[in-house]
Amino acid sequence: MPSPEHLGKFEMVGSFGGSEDNLHIWGKLHINRTGRTVGGWLLDSWSDGAPYWLPKFHWFDKSDGKLYHVYLEFGRAVNLHGEDTNIDPKRAKFIRKMVEKWELEWLEGEGKKP
Repeated sequence: MPSPEHLGKFEMVGSFGGSEDNLHIWGKLHINRTGRTVGGWLLDSWSDGAPYWLPKFHWFDKSDGKLYHVYLEFGRAVNLHGEDTNIDPKRAKFIRKMVEKWELEWLEGEGKKP
């Protein structure tokens, strides 16, 4: 499992948001400071109605493709508390779909920079 020190190796480079029907998500893209590769995403997802998801933070780690529980100490720290092995499969699919879309958008934007 990634550690809090692991998160310190990243810098936030983009913020994204989106919806699909009654499913909602926002995410912040973090890249590796040394290799400038995608490191992971800090995400929050929820729904307005069925399937009745309460807002939930996750860290999506690109090194292993897993979703981790996140607890925030606002203004202080991001804490990871193990892989979310009980995530609703529909929620996990929605998260991965949106992350894939946002990564393409980010890469297209980076390609347009001088």
